[in-house]
Amino acid sequence: MVVLFRSFLLFILLVLCDSQGQTTITGILAASPDLATLYTAVRLANLNFVLEGVGPFTMFAPTDVAFRLLGPGITASLTRPENTAFLTQVLQYHVCYGNTLSQNLLPGQELSTFEGDLLTVDAVTPFTVNTVPISRQDLVASNGLVHTMNRVFLPPNFVLPPPTLDLVQLVASEDYLSILHQAIQLAELESALKASGPLTVFVPTDEAFTNLGPGIATSLLLPPNKNKLQEVLLHHVVTGSQSTTVLPAGVNLQALGGGTLLVTQNDPLKIDSRSSAISPNVPATNGLLHVMDTVIIPTGFVYPDKTLRQLVVQSPSLSLLAAAVATSSVASLLSGSASSYTLFAPTNEAFHQLGIGVASSLLMPANQDKLAQVLRYHVLQERFLRADFTANTAVQTLEQGLLKISSVSPLTVDDTATVQTVDIPATNGVMHIINRVLLPPGFRFPDKDVVQLADSTASLSTFNALVALAGLRGDFTAEGPYTVFAPTDSAFAALDRATLEALRQSENRDLLQRVLRYHVVSGRADSTLLRYGRDIQTIEGGMISVTPWTELGWQGVAYQRFQPPVTLNTDVQVSTEDALATNGIVHFVNKVLLPPGMEITAGADRTDGDNDDVVRVVASGATCSMNFANLLAGVIAMLSLAFL
Repeated sequence: MVVLFRSFLLFILLVLCDSQGQTTITGILAASPDLATLYTAVRLANLNFVLEGVGPFTMFAPTDVAFRLLGPGITASLTRPENTAFLTQVLQYHVCYGNTLSQNLLPGQELSTFEGDLLTVDAVTPFTVNTVPISRQDLVASNGLVHTMNRVFLPPNFVLPPPTLDLVQLVASEDYLSILHQAIQLAELESALKASGPLTVFVPTDEAFTNLGPGIATSLLLPPNKNKLQEVLLHHVVTGSQSTTVLPAGVNLQALGGGTLLVTQNDPLKIDSRSSAISPNVPATNGLLHVMDTVIIPTGFVYPDKTLRQLVVQSPSLSLLAAAVATSSVASLLSGSASSYTLFAPTNEAFHQLGIGVASSLLMPANQDKLAQVLRYHVLQERFLRADFTANTAVQTLEQGLLKISSVSPLTVDDTATVQTVDIPATNGVMHIINRVLLPPGFRFPDKDVVQLADSTASLSTFNALVALAGLRGDFTAEGPYTVFAPTDSAFAALDRATLEALRQSENRDLLQRVLRYHVVSGRADSTLLRYGRDIQTIEGGMISVTPWTELGWQGVAYQRFQPPVTLNTDVQVSTEDALATNGIVHFVNKVLLPPGMEITAGADRTDGDNDDVVRVVASGATCSMNFANLLAGVIAMLSLAFL
């Protein structure tokens, strides 16, 4: 029974041993996902047929990572049809004769390769060849062995194929250099790095930028920090082709940014004792690059160097926030250095998503208190990086309201606002750019009717006064909704002084009411509706003609980009659009609108024997008294208030 069991066990072992060698070396390469690049290269060089032969052979197999570590563009260059000879030489340097089981090798032993040069075994435990650690060893094939490693062996004195890409193109060719590529473009250094050179660039990987710390890399890519980004990038560029083969340790290299780079080690290359080369000596048509594991920071580099307000003001995508901050008490907080704050900064698009007129209305002096309330709800008293937040908690804002942290990955606040760019450092805190405007709990806007809006707007003081003179304040506080075209003070100032004074006379009150009501339309007509040709009826009964934007000299994309002002009755332009009120919407206009058939003329009339100036209001061909003119002026003033 024991003999039978031993025989069965021997049979199983023989089967297992035989099964380990059923596939060739080429088969192992084909079946290994991490050897896909090598398998493709072997086939391009027609070595697959050799590696399917009787053997035995030993293949030192570089992984996909190994080929990537050759550096940007090198693998692509080696696998071009015209460079097959170069590729073949490299691959043959990875193939030895015989079964070189790691346990049978000795330190210092040399192995003959197909290429003709020798490989040197540095150690057996751990298995290391040509200073490269072997990651997987002794993979048995039917015709030999496979050992894998994360570096490609290059034969002694091997020269790479002539480069076809410049420095910028090499950086752009690799996804792990995407931050640097973006940085070069944003810093506007692309043309400089495409110049004939030669130049040597020390190229930090994406991981190197990330290791600068939370928010540093992403914030350097923002428009306000363009100069600091240029300072960093130019510190990575020197003139000449500085290859490690001719670059001795201890030499100082002059960077284009003005600083110096100390070569503290030659092989492997190390700069300033902290940045090591991952892929050295990568040739370009206009120089050489070394891929580095650390960003090299210039001596004395200060970052961040801007306050929260400076970051906002210098960011084009935050221009509406910048305008809001400028008119608010929050400006001093974001400009100071005594405290540290966290600012959730809504983009322009976030403000637009509030709806037509909301952002522009909040920016009006009449609504400064509401604007301050909104802005303070976006500011925290302390400095909070994303890592400092905890999901499903709340933090206190300067508005004294609680801001909910809905999640931290992605960072989301109040369930709706997602942070697009996190951890932007400032000298007085940190900024997170968000895609929604945060509104305090219970926030109500608008909170003023047309009359209250006019009362709070300095540029509508004449309109406000005339509305009161005409006795229409009650009409303009009615539920509505209404659309009011409110002439500004400058619009009234454009009238003849005698005309304006006449309109203020009590005997012209009915006419003033008529003029003011001609500036009011039932319903809400926002600026988007007013850009298309149409006639709209006023509560006075007359029609206002809206000029189509296509007749204003704007076409297609130009219109979309420049947004020509809404034009009424041929020559009256809307200067401020979509001021929101609780009972409607107000558009400020630069001229006083007169009902059809009505015009105001001022001049001298001596038919009564005196020298007094008189104002005639001509309506539908009839000549009216000075009272009518005064009424008209009053109407115009009231209309201006209504616009606010």
